[in-house]
Amino acid sequence: MQRRFLFVTLAVTAVILHGSLYPYDFHVPPDSAGPLMALVRSWGARPDSFGEMLANVLLYVPFGLFTALAIGGRQRLLIVTLLGLVLSTTVELAQFYDAGRITSLTDVCLNTFGTALGALAAIAARIPFGLPIFKAPLARPVPFILLIAMFGYRLYPYVPTIDLHKYWHSVKPLLFHPAIGSLDIFRYFALWLTICFLTTDAAGRARSWFFVLCVGAVVFAGKIGIVNQALSLAEVIGAALAVLLWLAVLQRMSRAAVIVALVLCAMIILVRLEPFAFQAIPERFGWLPFRGFLNGSLAVNVQSLFEKAFLYGSLVWIAGRAGMNLRAATIAVALLVLMTSIVEIFLPGRSAEITDALIALLMGVIFIALAGTAYVADRGSSRSRQNVKRSSPAQPSRRRFS
Repeated sequence: MQRRFLFVTLAVTAVILHGSLYPYDFHVPPDSAGPLMALVRSWGARPDSFGEMLANVLLYVPFGLFTALAIGGRQRLLIVTLLGLVLSTTVELAQFYDAGRITSLTDVCLNTFGTALGALAAIAARIPFGLPIFKAPLARPVPFILLIAMFGYRLYPYVPTIDLHKYWHSVKPLLFHPAIGSLDIFRYFALWLTICFLTTDAAGRARSWFFVLCVGAVVFAGKIGIVNQALSLAEVIGAALAVLLWLAVLQRMSRAAVIVALVLCAMIILVRLEPFAFQAIPERFGWLPFRGFLNGSLAVNVQSLFEKAFLYGSLVWIAGRAGMNLRAATIAVALLVLMTSIVEIFLPGRSAEITDALIALLMGVIFIALAGTAYVADRGSSRSRQNVKRSSPAQPSRRRFS
């Protein structure tokens, strides 16, 4: 059993329990047949929305992933899936006594399915694929996970359409309503510069141009073909500037990680504090984790969680790639996010709470656990090769982004 993954599993389990049992208003319902009968009678009930169904699946994917990485063994798929089933069933039975919660057998099925997906992902990461296209992402799981989070919030709700009118309405803002703001362009520039860095970090510099263009094509095609999505001229300009700058200049620079980290850090601060219209009387700061997520729309919350995980996780990881210790980078990013959250109490209409800082901490803990696997070995071997080159006077060393 690997303790670093066990610690992450416990943290993910704590998040599941908190999100599932909030607001902790337990009581015995009158005139009821009990939790088990309520669970059985709920068979056949459908989720209220696609967002709710998706949230129930995604909530347990990290549990399945890190539990499978923690325990190992040939039977881990079965064991982890059963553990997810037991955890979900226990939670649903407890929700019978929790005011505002509904016991649902459908949720148990979705949660168990999410657990199995996570376990399968952990098992697939250990399979020695022969195709070169799979080797780099599996050897460097962190940038790969961050890119998945990016797709998670950029392409939500993942429902394509063949309606030609929708395609036209997605492109029409570029032609008839080209609203352009300098802050919007900078935000998209920083976003796509981060995407370029992570794509190159996952695939390697030799193939970076191809994979960067593929990621861009998928995102912009999704903006056109997925319902409730549309293009904006600010994103097109920001993405074009970022991709051109990355491919032409930054990917060859030894300090590319430092530059991208600074740009992303500035973007996060600006976005969190805009429009900079501070009020004299502060609002209350929320110390209850995930309060805003638990009270809002599930569809919006899923998208928001993916976005925050991508932004804060990317800043932690890129700061680590710039030479900062991952633990120090995690603490620094969490403190930065916490400070901006505290400042948000002076901004009207904001939900200032501890949640964002905890997301940054959780992403850092996950990366520290994952960085102990193939990526550190790869980075260590790269340093060893550099040391060998430095020791040879005929071959001066040159740092390169790989």
